[in-house]
Amino acid sequence: MLKRFLAILIIPISLMAFGPVTKDVGNKCSLLVAMNDQQAATTKLQHLMSFHFGDGSFTGSDKLVSVKTMKDDGKNTSYIRFDLGYNYVYRNQYVITGIGNIIDAKNKKVLLDQKDQFVKTAGDSVVYFINDIFRGKFYKIYDLKSQSYNEVKDLLFKAIPGKDIEVDYESKLFKIWLYPPSAQKILLVKDAGYGEDMSSRNSKDVKVPIYWIDNNNFVYANYTQQQNFCTIYRVNVDKTQEAIGTISGIPSIKTNSFFYKNTGGDIVYSCGAGTYVVDVKKKKVAQQNFEPLGNGFSVSTSDDPLKGRTIRYKDFEIGKYFCDIKNIKTYGNMIALNYEMVYSGESYPQGVIYWSATTQKWKEVPVEGDVASVVGFIEE
Repeated sequence: MLKRFLAILIIPISLMAFGPVTKDVGNKCSLLVAMNDQQAATTKLQHLMSFHFGDGSFTGSDKLVSVKTMKDDGKNTSYIRFDLGYNYVYRNQYVITGIGNIIDAKNKKVLLDQKDQFVKTAGDSVVYFINDIFRGKFYKIYDLKSQSYNEVKDLLFKAIPGKDIEVDYESKLFKIWLYPPSAQKILLVKDAGYGEDMSSRNSKDVKVPIYWIDNNNFVYANYTQQQNFCTIYRVNVDKTQEAIGTISGIPSIKTNSFFYKNTGGDIVYSCGAGTYVVDVKKKKVAQQNFEPLGNGFSVSTSDDPLKGRTIRYKDFEIGKYFCDIKNIKTYGNMIALNYEMVYSGESYPQGVIYWSATTQKWKEVPVEGDVASVVGFIEE
């Protein structure tokens, strides 16, 4: 009797904490999940699956497409991949993969199987940038209406902000050069630091992360010789620069640090010490404890060593799981993620789970096999 009384008491409190519970947008949606074929080592296949939901509960599933991940060229060249980078759902229909492929989820077919750098979408256009030693440097646009992929002939067309710059890694102290059109190169930054600590990585291909704010200004991370302390600088192409803030105690990690813009529109720097919001106007760098995911959800940027990342809905904790942020997707009052088990510093994907404010419960998505990525939601 006591257990039943407590259950009756707790449920209203939980509902009050989240506020009025609204139904999922459109009531019905599909979660797209890419699965590795059970014989992927030989078949080199991934399957894009659609798991259907109504009012936060699972209702069924079907397969959309099966794709070949490697070309039969003897070089193991990536072909169509859902497991590399961030997958993006556009117009509630098109999946743009982390390597630039386009899949029409509604009509269950591959539209673009080429591997190019995705830049942005605009109406029926998906814009790509090619910067290749053999192919050259140019833009291409995939037209979703005509389903054609063509090079942009307008030499003044520019979809990526910024100018032509290059980091010089030849000397111990890095430099940044500006390459104006039809003019000699200009030394923009003579001291760009020593780069981050690469001792934890198999690849020693050091990169200085750069993020363009507009056509004339960018930010970058300048590491000291000890490689555990950096200063974030804003640089203008007129050669002026200013320090925005510093980060200390940066350990070596297995991946390169990078800048990105979060769903709140903030510039964020992700490195071994965590993620930091870079506020250029206020000249401030502050640690970001929670990454906004959209639709009222957020996730902690660091792990609890025993339980993983904290997942929140409307600032209330709803669970803790080891997971990769790029594999967390939200829709309406639903969230889904590929949860992991961590052992001796290595992560092992376990499956896909989802939570809805309608049910207020974590449940398993009935996937079969190894998950390549949680791609995103589509409203039905």
